[in-house]
Amino acid sequence: MGSKSRIAKYIVPIIQKYIDSNNIVKYVEPFVGGANVIDKINCKERYGCDKNKYLIALLKRVQSEKQLLESVTRELYSDVRSTHKQPTCKYEDWEVGNIGFLASYNGRWFDGGYAKSGYEKTKNGERFRDYYQEAKNNILSQAESIKNVNFQTCDYLETIELPYDSGMVIYCDPPYAGTKQYANATYFDYDKFWNTMREWSKYNIVLISEQNAPDDFTCIWEQEVSRSIKATDKSKSVEKLFVHNIKL
Repeated sequence: MGSKSRIAKYIVPIIQKYIDSNNIVKYVEPFVGGANVIDKINCKERYGCDKNKYLIALLKRVQSEKQLLESVTRELYSDVRSTHKQPTCKYEDWEVGNIGFLASYNGRWFDGGYAKSGYEKTKNGERFRDYYQEAKNNILSQAESIKNVNFQTCDYLETIELPYDSGMVIYCDPPYAGTKQYANATYFDYDKFWNTMREWSKYNIVLISEQNAPDDFTCIWEQEVSRSIKATDKSKSVEKLFVHNIKL
């Protein structure tokens, strides 16, 4: 969870410039994820949307400054993973979100396995990592900066009646094509997504995070970044930011 935290310092100034230069009053993220971009954006109205109701419940819990789970055992993680879809689930939505995102390795929503604490090797020797507490502290630190965000549970196609509204800045961070997806994004329709981006761009300023895009989209920024939370994992990816039919 929160993969965009690694590049927020680069893309937030770009997004903010579009907001400020065009006197934009409404900013929308249809794929809000860990809210690691929207929490740094300054705009009169901010909307953070996601189809995962457990994620939105977790963000609203943090937003209201209520406590999260002190710790998550492997047993609790396994129980929630196997029972949360049942009609009689005994856990509240925010608890499922708390466990599924913050206690999964790399925040991969019950798809990356349990993030067990332990020692990892670094160039300066071994260090102890409590991945759950790190993830928990990170999201709690956002409480103040997301206090006025309007969080909504919805598919990106349903986001506040887009594209019929106009004059907004919209930042999209969809599941990346050709990479391992979260379980709930396995069947993402990329053709429909890019066609939707074209439509939205007729009325709004739309910026899209992806590694590749169709030829009629222009890359306005790119940066190589780490793909893992482990210091010993040196895998990299190139993050890019695209726009459609916008003059720089």
